[in-house]
Amino acid sequence: MGLQLVSADYLHEDGITYRIRRDSLEQDFNIEEKRDGTWVDCGLDQAVKDVNFAEFKRLGLLIKKVMDADQWLA
Repeated sequence: MGLQLVSADYLHEDGITYRIRRDSLEQDFNIEEKRDGTWVDCGLDQAVKDVNFAEFKRLGLLIKKVMDADQWLA
């Protein structure tokens, strides 16, 4: 357990693999999903910009699940 830049891969019940990543310890993190072997941003920043509360909540809960599973410390 400790500060990290990338979480372990997390296979969600929806069948999609997710991870949390940040470029440095000083930066906020992004949540990404694996599509055809490539990591793609899930759009957390876009959900905030669009004031899409349903998507923001979904991604927030997903982030919590990934953090809990990987014992991530932010």
